[in-house]
Amino acid sequence: MDDVKHPAINIWTFFALAALDIAANAAAGPAAVATAAHVNGSPLTARAMQIGAIAGVTKSGVLAFVEFVGYAGLPTPAWILLVLVASSFGVCVLITAEVSNLVLGDTPSPLLIAAVVAAIPLAGECIGIYQSAGGLQGGNPSSQLCIIGFDALGGYVFARMAHNGGYDICPYNVAAAAGAVYGVITGFFHTIIGCMAGFTSYESVNGHYTVRNVFGETQGYNPNWNSNLA
Repeated sequence: MDDVKHPAINIWTFFALAALDIAANAAAGPAAVATAAHVNGSPLTARAMQIGAIAGVTKSGVLAFVEFVGYAGLPTPAWILLVLVASSFGVCVLITAEVSNLVLGDTPSPLLIAAVVAAIPLAGECIGIYQSAGGLQGGNPSSQLCIIGFDALGGYVFARMAHNGGYDICPYNVAAAAGAVYGVITGFFHTIIGCMAGFTSYESVNGHYTVRNVFGETQGYNPNWNSNLA
């Protein structure tokens, strides 16, 4: 399979997957909020659930938008800017600013600093998501555990850094539990996608190949087909 491209995703499949991902994150946000309220013994309000859903939709929507725009062949500076926005650092800062403005009516700089530091373990979550989904080539379900761990660590780090900055958002264990639940839901979704992508068919005649899975099809020529047979 050297030099053989993986199936290319078509535009309608991309939109369908993006919509499903947004829905998964929209469910994960309120679930994380409900978990935090339960662990902390606090009353759960509809407003808190709504903010959790908004944060989840924002995270998934930004990533989907950047990936979609990436197909347009943007100039390098614009592409670098979008990649930074879609990185764990950009997403963490954006969501922290959004939630802070909704809850506090302001965005204190200590919370933004906490978001930047929490983005470090959450960068590992991004790797875990890719591994569990496997791009379009089939994933590794065991990576789900990495996603849960990194999300829990990200929540803990954010609460800890916010406390150091003078903002007691919630107890550390509560933040970690909320992050873990978020990771369970989103990670499970990406694991399912990876399993679906894993059902791939490969046909080759004298190096001219066709690769298909549920997401699309790729055709091409593998110049190393002779050595692959050896």
